[in-house]
Amino acid sequence: MNRRTILGILTGGATVLYSRFASAGNSDPNSPIPSWSASRLNGKAGRASAEFPDLKSVGADRQVRSITYSPGAYSVTMADGKIVDFLEGALRFKVDSSDLGPRVGTPVILPAGTEGDRFWVFFASPEEISSVIRRS
Repeated sequence: MNRRTILGILTGGATVLYSRFASAGNSDPNSPIPSWSASRLNGKAGRASAEFPDLKSVGADRQVRSITYSPGAYSVTMADGKIVDFLEGALRFKVDSSDLGPRVGTPVILPAGTEGDRFWVFFASPEEISSVIRRS
């Protein structure tokens, strides 16, 4: 076999695998979002695990009252009164408007990743983000 034949076989195989993966279970072939992405975007998909609890039921130690930003850092005040400081890159902001998302007006903070050095703050809607975070 020459290089052109091998390249043709590899390209054809990759095309077949990609098309099967991207269209597996896709109920709408014209959808711009493949089914595997849509299942990740669905608020209920994957949320039953221990990683993502019902954010409405977390305790005051995980509920965020306010966030103050100063260059390079965030200071997060929890509902139980505790204040925790985070480096700017350690805090990520997410929106979860699903049934398992946080209550409106009560953002929730959870650890992200396995190292314990990054955290997610979940909001019920994008509009809440700017109303909770204030510049110091």
